[in-house]
Amino acid sequence: MCFQRLCFRKFIEMNIYFNSDTVAIGDNASLHVLLVLKGFDTKTGIAVAVNNTVVGRQEWKSHTLKENDKVLVISATKGG
Repeated sequence: MCFQRLCFRKFIEMNIYFNSDTVAIGDNASLHVLLVLKGFDTKTGIAVAVNNTVVGRQEWKSHTLKENDKVLVISATKGG
């Protein structure tokens, strides 16, 4: 829809699961977008899995999320 040279695209949301919480995110969002929104994009020592499959950091921007995907982020901790 356009109005006086300003065009608006209908924002479609989908639900995904992020560490067991339901999150609404834009349709066709990348894993990187989700991790930015959740503050994990610059953290080190984390592993990310989508639907029980590990996704390497180099693939975050190209990995497109789908409705009802299950994203799990695990952080390494020090100690014993």
